[in-house]
Amino acid sequence: MAAATDNWKTQIRKGYLELCILQLIKHQGKVYGFDLLEQLSAVSLEVKEGTLYPLLNRMSADGLLAATWDTENLKGHPRKFYSLTKDGSRFLEEMGQAFMQMVAIYQKLGKPKKVGSL
Repeated sequence: MAAATDNWKTQIRKGYLELCILQLIKHQGKVYGFDLLEQLSAVSLEVKEGTLYPLLNRMSADGLLAATWDTENLKGHPRKFYSLTKDGSRFLEEMGQAFMQMVAIYQKLGKPKKVGSL
């Protein structure tokens, strides 16, 4: 039973993580990878670098994110910043709506039924 639950959590987490990352980037305008790791961790969504960076690279390749290097006004090495593209903004909107619909359905299913209705 635990293996089935773990598999389910892994599948749900993949899409949810992408949604959360896009949401964070939307609200900040642009953000670099390590900052995303810290912010996700701060809300108890632990993500490893080996998970985050390939995901950011895939979303960039898919045209959802724009990646730019910032070498000015930095102490230390250059940082790669990510921002949403127009396609990324549209995708986030669609994902958010789909997620909210799923939450609403789940909540409806958990409410007691009234006689004669669903």
